[in-house]
Amino acid sequence: MTFPNALTLLRILLVPLFAGALLYHREYHSEGYTGNAWYYAAIAFFALASLTDGVDGWIARHFNQRSHLGRILDPIADKLLLVTGIVLLGTIGVAGKGRLPLWFPILVVSRDLIIVSGTLFVGTLLHNYQFVKPHWTGKVCTFFQIAVVLLGLLLPGNPSTWPVLWAAGAMTSLSLVIYLRQGWNLLHQSSYGEPARS
Repeated sequence: MTFPNALTLLRILLVPLFAGALLYHREYHSEGYTGNAWYYAAIAFFALASLTDGVDGWIARHFNQRSHLGRILDPIADKLLLVTGIVLLGTIGVAGKGRLPLWFPILVVSRDLIIVSGTLFVGTLLHNYQFVKPHWTGKVCTFFQIAVVLLGLLLPGNPSTWPVLWAAGAMTSLSLVIYLRQGWNLLHQSSYGEPARS
């Protein structure tokens, strides 16, 4: 196993630690505990996981340690970390400090479920699961979602974070439309033998 893959696995292992710390903070807060040790632990786990995301990619590129396993694990680890953070911060939030509006985790989870379901559906029809082309909107969407989680942790419930939240919602919606259009064009191309439109 390459070192970048080990870092990716570490990121996956940090996800339940991050979630557990946030949940323990809520439980202890509900029992009257006013300390923030678990809250700071959640921030530390998320920060460490985010750091491994950049480091493993840099090492893989600069030291020629790219692998098929890494191409599979890396997006899984990223999505686990992001969705876990968004769902927790939009439901339980940071106890005593605030949470994200509920519409945001609903939007993010719905987008991911629709894209995964659509990929499986179109892939089964076309007998090819390698057809989804990365689009810049997906990368921008991920950037804003990461920003939302960071702000949701560091400034929970603060109205100054709303512009970033609305930008993330807009990019999440736009990227969904783009990927749905890609799938529709592929189905159209397969049915009528016409070239797919970008």
